[in-house]
Amino acid sequence: MNCRHLLLVALFLIAAVLAAGCSSPAGPGTPAPTGTPVSVTPPLTPPETITTIPELVRFVAGAAAFARENGREKAIAAFNDPEGRFVTGNIGIFAIAYDGTLLADPFEPGIVGTNIRDLTDSFGIPLVQNLAETARSGRGYASYTYPNPGRGNAYEPRISVVEDVDGSYFLGAGIFASEGEIYLPTRLNTGAVQPGVDELVAYVKSAVAYARANGREDALAAFNDPGGRFVQGELVIMAFDYYGTILAGPPHSPELAEYGINLINYHDPDGVDTIRGMRDIARAGGGFSYTVAKVRVNGNDVYLPKLDYTEPVDNTWWVFSGIIVPEYARIGTGDLAGIPVRDHTREELYELVNRAVAFAHANGKEATLAAVNDPDGQFVSGDLFVWAESSGGTLLADPFWKSEIGRDQFGYADRYGVKVTQVGIQAMENGTGFSRAMFPNTATGGTAEIPKLIYMKAVDDTWWIGCGIYGVEIR
Repeated sequence: MNCRHLLLVALFLIAAVLAAGCSSPAGPGTPAPTGTPVSVTPPLTPPETITTIPELVRFVAGAAAFARENGREKAIAAFNDPEGRFVTGNIGIFAIAYDGTLLADPFEPGIVGTNIRDLTDSFGIPLVQNLAETARSGRGYASYTYPNPGRGNAYEPRISVVEDVDGSYFLGAGIFASEGEIYLPTRLNTGAVQPGVDELVAYVKSAVAYARANGREDALAAFNDPGGRFVQGELVIMAFDYYGTILAGPPHSPELAEYGINLINYHDPDGVDTIRGMRDIARAGGGFSYTVAKVRVNGNDVYLPKLDYTEPVDNTWWVFSGIIVPEYARIGTGDLAGIPVRDHTREELYELVNRAVAFAHANGKEATLAAVNDPDGQFVSGDLFVWAESSGGTLLADPFWKSEIGRDQFGYADRYGVKVTQVGIQAMENGTGFSRAMFPNTATGGTAEIPKLIYMKAVDDTWWIGCGIYGVEIR
Protein backbone atom coordinates (compact mmCIF):
# COMPACT_ATOMS: atom_id res chain seq x y z
CA MET A 1 0.00 0.00 0.00
CA ASN A 2 1.64 3.25 -1.08
CA CYS A 3 1.40 6.74 0.35
CA ARG A 4 -1.33 7.89 -2.03
CA HIS A 5 -3.58 5.07 -0.90
CA LEU A 6 -2.84 5.78 2.74
CA LEU A 7 -3.96 9.36 2.16
CA LEU A 8 -7.29 8.10 0.83
CA VAL A 9 -7.83 5.96 3.90
CA ALA A 10 -6.66 8.64 6.30
CA LEU A 11 -9.12 11.22 4.98
CA PHE A 12 -12.08 9.43 6.47
CA LEU A 13 -10.46 7.38 9.26
CA ILE A 14 -8.51 10.09 11.03
CA ALA A 15 -11.50 11.10 13.11
CA ALA A 16 -12.05 7.50 14.11
CA VAL A 17 -8.47 7.12 15.28
CA LEU A 18 -8.69 10.27 17.37
CA ALA A 19 -12.01 9.21 18.88
CA ALA A 20 -11.14 5.61 19.66
CA GLY A 21 -7.60 6.07 20.92
CA CYS A 22 -4.83 3.52 21.07
CA SER A 23 -7.00 0.98 22.87
CA SER A 24 -9.68 0.79 20.19
CA PRO A 25 -10.75 -2.66 18.98
CA ALA A 26 -9.44 -4.27 15.82
CA GLY A 27 -10.38 -2.58 12.58
CA PRO A 28 -12.07 -3.87 9.43
CA GLY A 29 -10.54 -7.09 8.16
CA THR A 30 -8.76 -7.88 11.43
CA PRO A 31 -9.91 -11.24 12.81
CA ALA A 32 -11.56 -10.98 16.19
CA PRO A 33 -10.50 -13.42 18.89
CA THR A 34 -12.33 -16.71 18.52
CA GLY A 35 -15.29 -16.57 20.88
CA THR A 36 -17.40 -19.22 22.56
CA PRO A 37 -20.84 -19.22 20.94
CA VAL A 38 -23.78 -18.61 23.23
CA SER A 39 -25.33 -21.96 24.07
CA VAL A 40 -28.20 -22.96 21.81
CA THR A 41 -30.11 -26.17 22.48
CA PRO A 42 -29.76 -28.10 19.23
CA PRO A 43 -32.64 -30.17 17.84
CA LEU A 44 -32.42 -33.94 18.26
CA THR A 45 -33.16 -34.35 14.55
CA PRO A 46 -32.93 -31.69 11.85
CA PRO A 47 -36.20 -30.22 10.59
CA GLU A 48 -37.57 -31.42 7.25
CA THR A 49 -37.47 -27.88 5.91
CA ILE A 50 -35.64 -24.73 6.93
CA THR A 51 -37.15 -21.43 5.82
CA THR A 52 -36.05 -18.97 8.51
CA ILE A 53 -32.70 -17.82 9.85
CA PRO A 54 -33.49 -18.86 13.47
CA GLU A 55 -34.17 -22.41 12.22
CA LEU A 56 -30.85 -22.31 10.39
CA VAL A 57 -29.10 -21.15 13.59
CA ARG A 58 -30.36 -24.18 15.47
CA PHE A 59 -29.40 -26.53 12.64
CA VAL A 60 -25.85 -25.18 12.56
CA ALA A 61 -25.63 -25.19 16.36
CA GLY A 62 -26.54 -28.88 16.36
CA ALA A 63 -23.81 -29.63 13.84
CA ALA A 64 -21.24 -27.67 15.84
CA ALA A 65 -22.18 -29.50 19.04
CA PHE A 66 -21.82 -32.82 17.19
CA ALA A 67 -18.39 -31.82 15.92
CA ARG A 68 -17.12 -30.85 19.37
CA GLU A 69 -18.45 -34.04 20.95
CA ASN A 70 -17.24 -36.46 18.26
CA GLY A 71 -14.04 -34.91 16.96
CA ARG A 72 -13.03 -33.45 13.63
CA GLU A 73 -12.53 -36.66 11.63
CA LYS A 74 -15.91 -38.17 12.46
CA ALA A 75 -17.68 -34.83 12.03
CA ILE A 76 -16.17 -34.13 8.61
CA ALA A 77 -17.19 -37.60 7.40
CA ALA A 78 -20.75 -36.99 8.60
CA PHE A 79 -20.95 -33.55 6.99
CA ASN A 80 -19.77 -34.92 3.64
CA ASP A 81 -22.51 -37.59 3.57
CA PRO A 82 -25.23 -36.38 1.14
CA GLU A 83 -27.69 -38.85 2.70
CA GLY A 84 -26.77 -38.11 6.30
CA ARG A 85 -28.43 -36.30 9.17
CA PHE A 86 -26.76 -33.00 8.33
CA VAL A 87 -28.58 -32.59 5.02
CA THR A 88 -32.16 -31.39 5.02
CA GLY A 89 -33.75 -30.62 1.67
CA ASN A 90 -31.41 -28.33 -0.26
CA ILE A 91 -29.52 -27.28 2.86
CA GLY A 92 -26.42 -29.06 4.10
CA ILE A 93 -23.56 -28.38 6.48
CA PHE A 94 -20.26 -27.23 4.99
CA ALA A 95 -16.96 -26.99 6.89
CA ILE A 96 -13.94 -24.83 6.08
CA ALA A 97 -10.52 -24.57 7.71
CA TYR A 98 -9.38 -21.06 8.56
CA ASP A 99 -6.68 -21.30 5.90
CA GLY A 100 -9.48 -21.61 3.32
CA THR A 101 -9.42 -25.37 2.71
CA LEU A 102 -12.90 -26.77 2.10
CA LEU A 103 -13.26 -29.74 4.45
CA ALA A 104 -16.86 -30.74 3.82
CA ASP A 105 -19.68 -29.97 1.41
CA PRO A 106 -22.27 -32.67 0.66
CA PHE A 107 -23.41 -30.93 -2.54
CA GLU A 108 -20.01 -30.07 -4.06
CA PRO A 109 -17.78 -33.07 -3.28
CA GLY A 110 -15.57 -32.34 -6.30
CA ILE A 111 -13.99 -29.31 -4.64
CA VAL A 112 -13.63 -30.74 -1.13
CA GLY A 113 -9.96 -30.59 -0.18
CA THR A 114 -9.23 -27.55 -2.34
CA ASN A 115 -8.46 -24.07 -1.05
CA ILE A 116 -11.34 -21.67 -1.72
CA ARG A 117 -10.10 -18.76 0.39
CA ASP A 118 -10.18 -16.29 -2.51
CA LEU A 119 -13.64 -17.25 -3.77
CA THR A 120 -15.83 -14.20 -4.45
CA ASP A 121 -19.50 -13.79 -5.19
CA SER A 122 -20.99 -12.25 -8.34
CA PHE A 123 -20.33 -8.73 -6.98
CA GLY A 124 -16.71 -9.38 -6.09
CA ILE A 125 -17.35 -9.79 -2.36
CA PRO A 126 -14.78 -12.17 -0.77
CA LEU A 127 -17.33 -14.58 0.61
CA VAL A 128 -15.06 -17.23 2.19
CA GLN A 129 -12.94 -14.60 3.93
CA ASN A 130 -16.14 -12.99 5.22
CA LEU A 131 -17.48 -16.32 6.44
CA ALA A 132 -14.22 -16.95 8.30
CA GLU A 133 -14.12 -13.47 9.82
CA THR A 134 -17.69 -13.91 11.07
CA ALA A 135 -17.03 -17.37 12.54
CA ARG A 136 -14.00 -16.13 14.49
CA SER A 137 -16.42 -14.15 16.65
CA GLY A 138 -18.26 -17.36 17.53
CA ARG A 139 -21.50 -17.44 15.53
CA GLY A 140 -22.96 -15.11 12.94
CA TYR A 141 -24.65 -14.33 9.64
CA ALA A 142 -22.90 -13.58 6.36
CA SER A 143 -24.58 -12.42 3.13
CA TYR A 144 -23.46 -13.01 -0.45
CA THR A 145 -24.65 -14.31 -3.81
CA TYR A 146 -24.06 -17.90 -4.89
CA PRO A 147 -25.10 -20.21 -7.75
CA ASN A 148 -28.38 -21.92 -6.87
CA PRO A 149 -28.45 -25.45 -8.37
CA GLY A 150 -32.22 -25.45 -8.05
CA ARG A 151 -32.40 -22.51 -10.46
CA GLY A 152 -29.92 -23.53 -13.13
CA ASN A 153 -26.94 -22.32 -11.05
CA ALA A 154 -28.06 -18.71 -11.45
CA TYR A 155 -26.53 -16.43 -8.83
CA GLU A 156 -29.00 -15.68 -6.08
CA PRO A 157 -28.83 -13.84 -2.72
CA ARG A 158 -27.94 -16.20 0.09
CA ILE A 159 -27.32 -15.97 3.81
CA SER A 160 -25.24 -18.43 5.78
CA VAL A 161 -25.06 -19.04 9.49
CA VAL A 162 -21.51 -19.95 10.50
CA GLU A 163 -20.04 -21.10 13.80
CA ASP A 164 -16.53 -21.70 15.04
CA VAL A 165 -15.84 -25.28 16.13
CA ASP A 166 -12.41 -25.37 17.78
CA GLY A 167 -10.39 -22.45 16.45
CA SER A 168 -8.98 -24.43 13.52
CA TYR A 169 -12.12 -24.65 11.40
CA PHE A 170 -15.71 -23.49 11.23
CA LEU A 171 -18.92 -24.85 9.77
CA GLY A 172 -22.13 -23.40 8.45
CA ALA A 173 -25.15 -23.71 6.23
CA GLY A 174 -26.99 -21.30 3.97
CA ILE A 175 -30.39 -20.65 2.47
CA PHE A 176 -31.23 -18.83 -0.76
CA ALA A 177 -33.71 -15.99 -1.06
CA SER A 178 -36.05 -18.30 -3.01
CA GLU A 179 -36.03 -20.86 -0.18
CA GLY A 180 -36.85 -18.68 2.81
CA GLU A 181 -36.58 -15.30 4.48
CA ILE A 182 -32.94 -14.24 4.42
CA TYR A 183 -33.28 -10.64 5.63
CA LEU A 184 -33.82 -9.50 9.20
CA PRO A 185 -37.52 -8.80 9.79
CA THR A 186 -38.93 -5.29 10.17
CA ARG A 187 -42.21 -4.42 11.82
CA LEU A 188 -43.95 -1.16 11.04
CA ASN A 189 -47.00 0.24 12.80
CA THR A 190 -48.40 1.94 9.74
CA GLY A 191 -51.38 3.27 11.66
CA ALA A 192 -49.23 5.26 14.08
CA VAL A 193 -47.51 8.60 13.70
CA GLN A 194 -43.98 7.87 12.53
CA PRO A 195 -41.09 9.38 14.51
CA GLY A 196 -39.08 12.16 12.89
CA VAL A 197 -35.35 12.69 12.53
CA ASP A 198 -35.04 14.88 15.63
CA GLU A 199 -36.89 12.26 17.67
CA LEU A 200 -34.55 9.56 16.34
CA VAL A 201 -31.42 11.49 17.33
CA ALA A 202 -32.79 12.39 20.76
CA TYR A 203 -33.80 8.77 21.37
CA VAL A 204 -30.34 7.39 20.54
CA LYS A 205 -28.64 10.07 22.62
CA SER A 206 -30.88 9.20 25.57
CA ALA A 207 -29.87 5.55 25.26
CA VAL A 208 -26.18 6.47 25.17
CA ALA A 209 -26.58 8.69 28.23
CA TYR A 210 -28.41 5.91 30.07
CA ALA A 211 -25.67 3.40 29.22
CA ARG A 212 -22.91 5.72 30.38
CA ALA A 213 -24.75 6.50 33.63
CA ASN A 214 -25.87 2.95 34.49
CA GLY A 215 -23.22 0.70 32.99
CA ARG A 216 -23.25 -1.84 30.21
CA GLU A 217 -25.03 -4.69 32.00
CA ASP A 218 -27.99 -2.64 33.21
CA ALA A 219 -28.23 -0.81 29.88
CA LEU A 220 -28.32 -3.99 27.81
CA ALA A 221 -30.99 -5.43 30.09
CA ALA A 222 -33.06 -2.30 29.54
CA PHE A 223 -32.50 -2.28 25.77
CA ASN A 224 -33.44 -5.98 25.48
CA ASP A 225 -36.61 -5.64 27.58
CA PRO A 226 -39.55 -5.87 25.10
CA GLY A 227 -41.77 -4.00 27.57
CA GLY A 228 -39.16 -1.53 28.70
CA ARG A 229 -38.65 2.19 28.30
CA PHE A 230 -36.48 1.86 25.19
CA VAL A 231 -39.11 0.14 23.05
CA GLN A 232 -41.05 3.14 21.77
CA GLY A 233 -43.18 2.11 18.80
CA GLU A 234 -40.92 2.01 15.76
CA LEU A 235 -37.91 3.02 17.84
CA VAL A 236 -35.81 0.21 19.29
CA ILE A 237 -32.16 0.22 20.29
CA MET A 238 -29.68 -2.16 18.75
CA ALA A 239 -26.28 -2.44 20.43
CA PHE A 240 -23.06 -4.02 19.15
CA ASP A 241 -19.47 -4.49 20.13
CA TYR A 242 -16.83 -3.31 17.68
CA TYR A 243 -16.42 -6.79 16.19
CA GLY A 244 -20.04 -6.64 15.06
CA THR A 245 -21.58 -9.01 17.62
CA ILE A 246 -25.04 -7.92 18.67
CA LEU A 247 -25.63 -7.14 22.33
CA ALA A 248 -29.19 -5.83 22.19
CA GLY A 249 -31.79 -6.33 19.49
CA PRO A 250 -35.41 -5.61 18.60
CA PRO A 251 -38.14 -7.58 20.42
CA HIS A 252 -39.36 -9.13 17.15
CA SER A 253 -35.93 -10.75 16.61
CA PRO A 254 -34.96 -11.96 20.11
CA GLU A 255 -32.67 -14.65 18.71
CA LEU A 256 -30.12 -12.02 17.64
CA ALA A 257 -29.06 -11.09 21.17
CA GLU A 258 -30.06 -14.43 22.70
CA TYR A 259 -27.73 -16.37 20.38
CA GLY A 260 -24.93 -13.78 20.34
CA ILE A 261 -25.10 -13.28 16.57
CA ASN A 262 -22.26 -11.50 14.76
CA LEU A 263 -23.51 -9.31 11.88
CA ILE A 264 -20.30 -7.69 10.63
CA ASN A 265 -20.79 -9.36 7.21
CA TYR A 266 -24.57 -9.11 7.05
CA HIS A 267 -25.66 -7.07 4.01
CA ASP A 268 -29.01 -5.58 3.18
CA PRO A 269 -30.79 -6.64 -0.06
CA ASP A 270 -28.55 -4.34 -2.13
CA GLY A 271 -25.25 -5.53 -0.69
CA VAL A 272 -24.74 -2.56 1.62
CA ASP A 273 -22.73 -3.68 4.66
CA THR A 274 -25.03 -2.13 7.21
CA ILE A 275 -23.38 -3.11 10.49
CA ARG A 276 -19.76 -2.72 9.38
CA GLY A 277 -20.58 0.67 7.90
CA MET A 278 -22.38 1.88 11.01
CA ARG A 279 -19.61 0.50 13.21
CA ASP A 280 -17.12 2.69 11.37
CA ILE A 281 -19.40 5.72 11.71
CA ALA A 282 -19.68 5.06 15.46
CA ARG A 283 -15.89 4.91 15.70
CA ALA A 284 -15.68 8.33 14.11
CA GLY A 285 -18.04 9.78 16.73
CA GLY A 286 -21.45 8.94 15.28
CA GLY A 287 -23.71 9.99 12.47
CA PHE A 288 -26.26 8.93 9.86
CA SER A 289 -26.41 6.18 7.25
CA TYR A 290 -29.04 4.35 5.23
CA THR A 291 -30.33 0.85 4.80
CA VAL A 292 -33.71 -0.51 3.69
CA ALA A 293 -36.67 -2.22 5.33
CA LYS A 294 -38.58 -4.83 3.36
CA VAL A 295 -42.34 -4.61 3.76
CA ARG A 296 -45.25 -6.25 1.97
CA VAL A 297 -47.43 -3.66 0.21
CA ASN A 298 -50.33 -4.48 -2.14
CA GLY A 299 -48.92 -7.95 -2.82
CA ASN A 300 -45.39 -6.72 -3.58
CA ASP A 301 -42.16 -6.54 -1.63
CA VAL A 302 -41.22 -2.88 -1.25
CA TYR A 303 -37.83 -1.85 0.08
CA LEU A 304 -38.41 1.33 2.05
CA PRO A 305 -35.45 3.67 2.58
CA LYS A 306 -34.44 3.63 6.24
CA LEU A 307 -32.39 6.32 8.01
CA ASP A 308 -30.19 5.07 10.85
CA TYR A 309 -28.43 7.12 13.49
CA THR A 310 -25.39 5.74 15.32
CA GLU A 311 -23.38 6.81 18.38
CA PRO A 312 -20.60 5.18 20.42
CA VAL A 313 -21.10 4.41 24.10
CA ASP A 314 -17.37 3.95 24.70
CA ASN A 315 -14.50 2.27 22.88
CA THR A 316 -15.98 -1.22 23.35
CA TRP A 317 -19.58 -0.87 22.14
CA TRP A 318 -22.03 1.33 20.24
CA VAL A 319 -25.74 1.69 19.55
CA PHE A 320 -28.06 2.72 16.76
CA SER A 321 -31.71 3.02 15.87
CA GLY A 322 -33.56 3.84 12.67
CA ILE A 323 -36.72 5.17 11.12
CA ILE A 324 -38.25 5.02 7.68
CA VAL A 325 -37.20 8.16 5.78
CA PRO A 326 -40.18 10.41 6.69
CA GLU A 327 -41.48 11.18 3.21
CA TYR A 328 -41.55 7.44 2.39
CA ALA A 329 -43.28 6.18 5.55
CA ARG A 330 -46.68 6.44 3.84
CA ILE A 331 -45.72 3.58 1.53
CA GLY A 332 -46.36 1.21 4.40
CA THR A 333 -50.08 2.06 4.15
CA GLY A 334 -50.13 1.27 0.44
CA ASP A 335 -49.78 4.85 -0.77
CA LEU A 336 -47.33 4.70 -3.68
CA ALA A 337 -48.48 7.89 -5.42
CA GLY A 338 -45.54 9.89 -6.71
CA ILE A 339 -42.95 7.44 -5.39
CA PRO A 340 -39.89 7.12 -7.69
CA VAL A 341 -39.38 3.50 -8.70
CA ARG A 342 -36.14 1.96 -9.95
CA ASP A 343 -35.63 1.50 -13.67
CA HIS A 344 -32.34 -0.38 -13.32
CA THR A 345 -30.91 -3.29 -11.35
CA ARG A 346 -27.98 -3.70 -9.03
CA GLU A 347 -26.40 -5.98 -11.62
CA GLU A 348 -26.60 -3.25 -14.29
CA LEU A 349 -25.04 -0.78 -11.86
CA TYR A 350 -22.15 -3.12 -11.06
CA GLU A 351 -21.55 -4.01 -14.71
CA LEU A 352 -21.44 -0.39 -15.90
CA VAL A 353 -18.90 0.68 -13.28
CA ASN A 354 -16.66 -2.29 -13.98
CA ARG A 355 -16.87 -1.63 -17.72
CA ALA A 356 -15.84 1.98 -17.15
CA VAL A 357 -12.95 0.94 -14.89
CA ALA A 358 -11.78 -1.56 -17.52
CA PHE A 359 -11.97 1.22 -20.14
CA ALA A 360 -9.83 3.43 -17.89
CA HIS A 361 -7.19 0.73 -17.50
CA ALA A 362 -7.08 0.21 -21.25
CA ASN A 363 -7.30 3.84 -22.44
CA GLY A 364 -5.94 6.02 -19.67
CA LYS A 365 -7.37 8.73 -17.46
CA GLU A 366 -7.73 11.57 -19.99
CA ALA A 367 -9.69 9.53 -22.53
CA THR A 368 -11.85 8.06 -19.79
CA LEU A 369 -12.79 11.42 -18.29
CA ALA A 370 -13.75 12.67 -21.74
CA ALA A 371 -15.94 9.61 -22.27
CA VAL A 372 -17.55 9.96 -18.84
CA ASN A 373 -18.33 13.64 -19.44
CA ASP A 374 -20.23 12.86 -22.66
CA PRO A 375 -23.99 12.78 -21.90
CA ASP A 376 -24.54 10.87 -25.15
CA GLY A 377 -21.59 8.56 -24.65
CA GLN A 378 -21.13 4.87 -23.99
CA PHE A 379 -21.36 5.24 -20.20
CA VAL A 380 -24.84 6.78 -20.16
CA SER A 381 -28.04 4.75 -20.38
CA GLY A 382 -30.99 6.93 -19.41
CA ASP A 383 -30.48 7.86 -15.77
CA LEU A 384 -27.83 5.16 -15.33
CA PHE A 385 -24.46 6.84 -15.79
CA VAL A 386 -20.99 6.96 -14.26
CA TRP A 387 -19.00 9.82 -12.80
CA ALA A 388 -15.40 10.09 -11.60
CA GLU A 389 -13.78 11.56 -8.51
CA SER A 390 -10.27 11.87 -7.21
CA SER A 391 -9.26 9.93 -4.11
CA GLY A 392 -9.56 13.20 -2.20
CA GLY A 393 -13.16 13.74 -3.28
CA THR A 394 -12.80 16.23 -6.14
CA LEU A 395 -15.34 15.65 -8.92
CA LEU A 396 -13.36 14.95 -12.11
CA ALA A 397 -16.11 14.11 -14.59
CA ASP A 398 -19.90 13.90 -14.67
CA PRO A 399 -22.16 13.98 -17.75
CA PHE A 400 -24.94 15.95 -16.00
CA TRP A 401 -23.52 17.76 -12.94
CA LYS A 402 -21.17 20.01 -14.88
CA SER A 403 -21.31 22.88 -12.39
CA GLU A 404 -19.59 20.77 -9.73
CA ILE A 405 -16.68 19.44 -11.81
CA GLY A 406 -13.43 20.49 -10.18
CA ARG A 407 -15.05 21.06 -6.80
CA ASP A 408 -14.36 19.15 -3.59
CA GLN A 409 -17.23 16.79 -2.73
CA PHE A 410 -15.59 15.12 0.28
CA GLY A 411 -17.69 17.00 2.81
CA TYR A 412 -20.91 17.01 0.77
CA ALA A 413 -23.88 15.78 2.84
CA ASP A 414 -27.45 15.12 1.80
CA ARG A 415 -30.35 16.69 3.67
CA TYR A 416 -30.25 14.03 6.41
CA GLY A 417 -26.56 14.49 7.08
CA VAL A 418 -25.19 11.44 5.24
CA LYS A 419 -21.78 12.34 3.77
CA VAL A 420 -22.15 10.75 0.37
CA THR A 421 -18.52 10.57 -0.77
CA GLN A 422 -17.16 9.55 2.62
CA VAL A 423 -19.68 6.75 3.04
CA GLY A 424 -18.90 5.55 -0.49
CA ILE A 425 -15.14 5.52 0.13
CA GLN A 426 -15.78 3.63 3.35
CA ALA A 427 -17.77 1.03 1.39
CA MET A 428 -14.89 0.58 -1.08
CA GLU A 429 -12.40 0.14 1.75
CA ASN A 430 -14.69 -2.38 3.45
CA GLY A 431 -14.85 -4.54 0.34
CA THR A 432 -18.39 -4.16 -1.03
CA GLY A 433 -18.39 -0.77 -2.79
CA PHE A 434 -22.15 -0.33 -2.29
CA SER A 435 -23.61 2.57 -0.31
CA ARG A 436 -26.76 4.67 -0.15
CA ALA A 437 -27.67 8.35 -0.20
CA MET A 438 -30.49 10.73 -0.98
CA PHE A 439 -29.53 12.57 -4.16
CA PRO A 440 -31.20 14.42 -7.05
CA ASN A 441 -31.61 12.59 -10.34
CA THR A 442 -29.40 14.95 -12.32
CA ALA A 443 -29.93 12.99 -15.55
CA THR A 444 -33.55 14.12 -15.62
CA GLY A 445 -32.88 17.59 -14.25
CA GLY A 446 -34.39 16.68 -10.90
CA THR A 447 -33.70 18.76 -7.83
CA ALA A 448 -35.51 16.74 -5.15
CA GLU A 449 -33.33 14.26 -3.26
CA ILE A 450 -34.53 10.69 -3.76
CA PRO A 451 -33.12 7.29 -2.70
CA LYS A 452 -29.99 6.30 -4.59
CA LEU A 453 -28.00 3.06 -4.45
CA ILE A 454 -24.36 3.80 -5.30
CA TYR A 455 -21.52 1.56 -6.38
CA MET A 456 -17.94 2.86 -6.46
CA LYS A 457 -14.70 1.21 -7.56
CA ALA A 458 -11.13 2.50 -7.57
CA VAL A 459 -9.30 2.77 -10.88
CA ASP A 460 -6.00 3.20 -9.03
CA ASP A 461 -4.83 4.89 -5.85
CA THR A 462 -5.63 8.37 -7.17
CA TRP A 463 -9.21 8.15 -8.49
CA TRP A 464 -12.35 6.10 -8.67
CA ILE A 465 -15.52 5.70 -10.74
CA GLY A 466 -19.05 5.57 -9.38
CA CYS A 467 -22.60 5.05 -10.58
CA GLY A 468 -26.04 4.98 -8.98
CA ILE A 469 -29.60 3.80 -9.49
CA TYR A 470 -32.48 5.96 -8.35
CA GLY A 471 -35.77 5.19 -6.68
CA VAL A 472 -37.44 2.61 -4.47
CA GLU A 473 -37.21 -1.06 -5.41
CA ILE A 474 -40.49 -2.93 -5.77
CA ARG A 475 -40.52 -6.66 -6.48
